[in-house]
Amino acid sequence: MSRFGSLILVFVTLLFAAFVAVPNDAAAQDASRISLDDEAEAEDGDIDIEEEDSAAQAADDDDWSYDSGNNSSSSEEPVASSGNEIVKGHGLQLAMSFVGVPGSIIDHWFKKHGNVWEGGAINMGFSLDYTLRFQAPCEMRFSLSWLNARTGSAYWLDKSYADRPHLADYIVNNYSIISLEVAAYHVISIIDEIAFYYGGGIWGGLVLDDAKGYAIRASCAETADDISSCPHEAGSVPLTQMPPGFGFVMVTLGFKFTLFDVMTIRAEGGFKGYFYGQLGLGVEF
Repeated sequence: MSRFGSLILVFVTLLFAAFVAVPNDAAAQDASRISLDDEAEAEDGDIDIEEEDSAAQAADDDDWSYDSGNNSSSSEEPVASSGNEIVKGHGLQLAMSFVGVPGSIIDHWFKKHGNVWEGGAINMGFSLDYTLRFQAPCEMRFSLSWLNARTGSAYWLDKSYADRPHLADYIVNNYSIISLEVAAYHVISIIDEIAFYYGGGIWGGLVLDDAKGYAIRASCAETADDISSCPHEAGSVPLTQMPPGFGFVMVTLGFKFTLFDVMTIRAEGGFKGYFYGQLGLGVEF
């Protein structure tokens, strides 16, 4: 082969190689472009999946928060504030009472004695009452009261000295008692405006004022059929038998009338070491 023929052969070989390389580069570029597009779509898909996961997580968080709120609100027990679930209300009352001690009771201890509501003795009492009313049908009452405990001036003779009338003393009694009372009552509603109640409690008080005793004139006591008409000696001595303070249990029953949902009228009676009846006017709030 001549030199010219060799050059032609080399040129054809190079041209063929160039022709084959160009399509391969284009295919590689296309493949690269497809790969980049695939990666972009994959990233978009990942972003969409992440956004969907985030939205689902947020929805789950909202649902959990809502359920937690419901569970906490449903599981929380109501807390009593200031006892409002127990205490229904309060009441204030001014009351006037009338005292009675049957003479037949005093007869068990004394042959001769004075009596209440005799000789100008006005045995009345007054009290200021505070009532605590509960949701349950019951009440508690706290009272500060004063009572006129006088008896009519008369001869008093102990029953054990019945055969010795000269030992009788003419008693002038000016006693009064100031006391504190605590009582609880069960309330039975008859209608909205009327209720019946009963209960009891205790009271303790101090004795105020004094009482004086005058000795009977012995000459009269020895001859008189009834010493009530005998005169007494001029000199008196203070009585010391009465303790400075004492107390007793009490039992009570009564009716409460409610007017205008606020005003109350109470009529009650009972025994607290003496029999009593009471009328009260008050308010409830």
